[in-house]
Amino acid sequence: MQMFKRIADIFNSHVNSALDKLEDPEKMINLMITELEETQSKARSSMAARKAEQLSLEREKAELEKLLLRWEDRAKLAITNGREDLAREALIEKNNTNSRIKRIEELETNLQTILASQSSQLTQIADKLKEVKDKQQILVQRARSAKEKKQVADTLKSSDSTDLARKFSELESKIERMEADAEMAGYHGTASAADEFSKMENESEIDAEMEQLKASMSKKKEKEQK
Repeated sequence: MQMFKRIADIFNSHVNSALDKLEDPEKMINLMITELEETQSKARSSMAARKAEQLSLEREKAELEKLLLRWEDRAKLAITNGREDLAREALIEKNNTNSRIKRIEELETNLQTILASQSSQLTQIADKLKEVKDKQQILVQRARSAKEKKQVADTLKSSDSTDLARKFSELESKIERMEADAEMAGYHGTASAADEFSKMENESEIDAEMEQLKASMSKKKEKEQK
């Protein structure tokens, strides 16, 4: 259970820290991988120590089983030689040896349970480590994207709406002044000499046309009177 808690602590602490700070997503994920690898190494060392302990118990049990048979043979030998007192002592030692064997068997059973649990934990750590490594680049990209979104959101949140409206109004006024300046750039104030001549020529043409129209109407009227 402690191993599972360790894995959960690693992910909870570093993932929450990454989401809060988002300073260097790649560095945070590399740190997570490093700590998982360290946890994996410690778990392997612990498992190796338990296996060594298991082998030691097996050797001790084998020696006690030999001793058990030896005390049984001694008890038989004592009875054969009419020494019931020695036979009784041999049987007592045999029972003590048998009790020691049972205690070792209990330790072996407990160790087997621990080793099975550690083996399962190592498998889970290895699977999680492979998953993180496989998704490392994707996680970095997602973290960076989340950081950028957060920065944009913070910027929009921190911007004062009144201040934005004032800046927009100032910009609009500047554009209107630029448009007015552009219109005034083509205005010269007084008419140029060319404009005056052109005006005079147009007026002469109109006067001539007016005279022709009057003459035509006068002739028409004279004909009607005749």
